[in-house]
Amino acid sequence: MPAHAPCPAEQLLNEVIRLFPSFLEDPVDAAQCRGNAGVYLFDPSGRVFGHVFGTDKALARQFLGLAHRKALQVWSTGYATGRFEELVYAGKLDECQFGVNRPDFIGWEGGVPFVLPDGSLLAAGFSGFRGMNDVAILKRAAAAVPGLTVREA
Repeated sequence: MPAHAPCPAEQLLNEVIRLFPSFLEDPVDAAQCRGNAGVYLFDPSGRVFGHVFGTDKALARQFLGLAHRKALQVWSTGYATGRFEELVYAGKLDECQFGVNRPDFIGWEGGVPFVLPDGSLLAAGFSGFRGMNDVAILKRAAAAVPGLTVREA
């Protein structure tokens, strides 16, 4: 039986896993995460994908939980984390239409909306590095997935 071709979410996850060691070369991020991190993805069909990095179960669990919250907020809103909060607080979006309450805002960067060729949303969240690199690993991984683009808003 032939192996199935990985879906875009699997491709993105595999690429994040491949890139993770190169991001640990940054001494600030390496010190922050101590080799632990988490990535979480929601694909348009409702499937979820994730991966825990590292051996410190308490720290890795914390990062995976944050990655889940970031991806869940992106899935609910279609906006990157951090950007969604900016738009709400500037009065440009009403968070109620998304079912997200202000106490539940994640606020940190690291939740990224991606668009598939058919226009559907693939929501991703990464946690473990500084916010800019939580975003960078997801975007760099997405560049290797054919047809996957960042939803800019």
